[in-house]
Amino acid sequence: FSFVGNCEIDLEIKRYFCRAGVKSIQIHGTMRVILEPLIGDMPLIGALSLFFLRKPLLEINWTGLTNLLDVPGLNGLSDTIILDIISNYLVLPNRITVPLVSELQIAQLRFPIPKGVLRIHFIEAQDLEGKDTYLKGIVKGKSDPYGIIRVGNQIFQSKVIKENLNPKWNEVYEALVYEHPGQELEIELFDEDPDKDDFLGSLMIDLIEVEKERLLDEWFTLDEVSKGKLHLKLEWLTLMPTAENLDKVLTSIKADKDQANDGLSSALLILYLDSARNLPVSYILMDTLLS
Repeated sequence: FSFVGNCEIDLEIKRYFCRAGVKSIQIHGTMRVILEPLIGDMPLIGALSLFFLRKPLLEINWTGLTNLLDVPGLNGLSDTIILDIISNYLVLPNRITVPLVSELQIAQLRFPIPKGVLRIHFIEAQDLEGKDTYLKGIVKGKSDPYGIIRVGNQIFQSKVIKENLNPKWNEVYEALVYEHPGQELEIELFDEDPDKDDFLGSLMIDLIEVEKERLLDEWFTLDEVSKGKLHLKLEWLTLMPTAENLDKVLTSIKADKDQANDGLSSALLILYLDSARNLPVSYILMDTLLS
């Protein structure tokens, strides 16, 4: 999905004597459209679901933004915040589902059961670039590396290892996988700085490979940088409809339990909150409005 459009959006806030606008908007991403369920009558398709497999790229050409950011309540406005709003609606597991026929049960379409669980052992890195400099850049120092891990709209951030080009994190994260093929594991490493964090490399792994192998324990070469490797252990966990193997699973995760912040998962509870009826009227709110 790629949209590049010119526009004329003008905003004026007289109270603060400021004006701003937007001259153009660009958005690029991989969008998946699902047509299901198939039915025997017209329109042949019961519903339409659409979502981005990962966070899209957004670029907004602002005008007069400096003045606009001086307005209280708008000083946090940025492309990143707008992109986060889009992600909360349209990046997996979030989706938009439009029923095309009446009396269609779309709860399973809006909130599908995950295809599996990805357990990510974020172990260590080697030979990272030293981004911290001294004596106005003459002396190269070390870095304070940390990682950001993404699967769809699920984001995890590791702890920061101070002044180390061969950091050891030994952290574990678990992410739900809703679509495959298509979804990928995205990892970016950064050097923490007081102003702007420096980029230390990235990695993108197709989850189809992880599902096929069930267990990957490898060193991966970082992309977009001259050097650096990342050690990951990736496990693909399949959801079972019954609890027959629960005791076996509980036994198998005891050895790794101390590595995760909250312990490793042994089961998944899915709760659908469908609707509510006959809720009490908020008379306090009504009194406030009337007064």
